[in-house]
Amino acid sequence: MFCYHRITVYAANPTFTEYNRPMKSEFQYYKELLWSMTEKELRARYKYTFLGFLWLVINPVLQMLVIGFIFTFFIKQPIAHYYFHLFIGLLIWNFFSISLSKTTPSIVNERELIKKSKFPRSIIPLSIILSNFIHLILGMLLFVIPVLFIHTVSLHTIPATIAGFVLLLAFTTGLSLLTSALNVRFRDVNFIIQALLIVWFYATPIIYTFSFIPHLYIWFWRINPMTSIVQLFQYAFLDADAPGPAMLAMNIFIIICISIIGVKVFRKESKNFDDWV
Repeated sequence: MFCYHRITVYAANPTFTEYNRPMKSEFQYYKELLWSMTEKELRARYKYTFLGFLWLVINPVLQMLVIGFIFTFFIKQPIAHYYFHLFIGLLIWNFFSISLSKTTPSIVNERELIKKSKFPRSIIPLSIILSNFIHLILGMLLFVIPVLFIHTVSLHTIPATIAGFVLLLAFTTGLSLLTSALNVRFRDVNFIIQALLIVWFYATPIIYTFSFIPHLYIWFWRINPMTSIVQLFQYAFLDADAPGPAMLAMNIFIIICISIIGVKVFRKESKNFDDWV
């Protein structure tokens, strides 16, 4: 907790400058501070809970059972290993949606810390993303155990898993930096994101497969980066259809653009956070 206490020192003594802190590289300082705030986020989430980290599995399991039971009445063509299909999609979606919904207002929520302390502002949304990513990894590890019994996992899908994680992290981080920065100036952004996530969930092949989408509207799903990301994980763990090369390339391009825009907008707007929060 060294770096987090250092922020407290900044808050207590505004004259404390970068020159007073121990001689460390900027990267080392940034890394320690990021991990300290991530640890704080993890501890705060399950403070005073009895089941603790088990909630990271309980929530998607309950969602899987409810959604799976209801939608089996509406899906005309059976989906192989449907409950596993649902669970992996919900794990990915929960990471994305929780990260985005918490990072968007995060700068505004930490206004007191920002006004009193000097530290890289990007630490705030990145620590939320990192804590949620740790939850995702733990959930994935628990998910692999039952999947091994249906023999759909093989070594040749490891690159797809790695690609899925990289794209998911890049997209979530870029979009989170963008929305958290814009929300400082325009508070409507947080409400827009909350409403958008509801629609976005149904516009991502989680409760159905990509093959169910009518050809007339398929372009809409192809420009959704979450489509390729979810499909990569479904392919890696359940031997489902992989995203097409053209759609995957387009989604990668969109993710790169969002990431670059997010970083640039955050850097530009962060200079004015003290005034706007």
